Amino acid sequence: MDLLQEIEKQMIPEDKLHIYFMGQSGYVLKTYDSTIYIDPYLSDYIENPSGLNDKKMVRNFPPPFDPEMITNCDAIICTHAHVDHMDPWTIQNINVDFKLYCSIGAYDQSPVKYPKANTIFLEPGKKVRLNDFIIEPIPAAHYQLQDKQGRPDCLSFMIKYHNKTLFFWGDGIIYDGLIDRLKQANFDYFFAPINGRDKLREQQGIVGNLKAKELAELCKNLNIKMVIPNHYDMFKNNTESIEYFNECLQNIFPNQKSIIMRCGDKIDA
Repeated sequence: MDLLQEIEKQMIPEDKLHIYFMGQSGYVLKTYDSTIYIDPYLSDYIENPSGLNDKKMVRNFPPPFDPEMITNCDAIICTHAHVDHMDPWTIQNINVDFKLYCSIGAYDQSPVKYPKANTIFLEPGKKVRLNDFIIEPIPAAHYQLQDKQGRPDCLSFMIKYHNKTLFFWGDGIIYDGLIDRLKQANFDYFFAPINGRDKLREQQGIVGNLKAKELAELCKNLNIKMVIPNHYDMFKNNTESIEYFNECLQNIFPNQKSIIMRCGDKIDA
């Protein structure tokens, strides 16, 4: 059974949740009655001459499957407008009806052409129910908390499914008040970027993220059962060593449990 067949066809008990990794910051949440994609980048839009034509940002591995092959999708949730998170060729080539969840700022900035009638606009502090999931958007800073019109732009998501709490930090850095907000929750699974930021990449127009060491330090200050680093595997010029992250975790908070996922891997939550 290939990956997409497993995602769409495998029977799951009502109390179970499967979390599949699609690479970069992309995941699929699969339950007995729901299939939800988070930040799926399932094309070569960035490097393709008909897309962004950015030859510096070439995928390290092909998409795990073609979005046109997807037959089961209830929703796509996007953290922000960057096309490795809100990919027009993924979203526009899925040939089934689904709801798109994102901020109004991300929707307006994105090249994605998707009907507003099928879009749910998320706002920080306003929880949304999606089948048995409760989604709570939290502001993310990449590097600013607001777009040019003063609206919330990038988001992270605290997602609750029955007795499980998940956190998806699409992109961003630590800002004033964020740690205090996160201390209010206990996380079963905490997904966060580690590719970091530096002047060289910023000069190339690559907006940076949380650093590996910063995520390890966060683990020490928060209640996280399992931390899962991401956003380091897709592009050679915007990456971080997973060995370095493991070293940081061992030196700063050796009791923290972690999972290193490769594209196609699954967590049975």
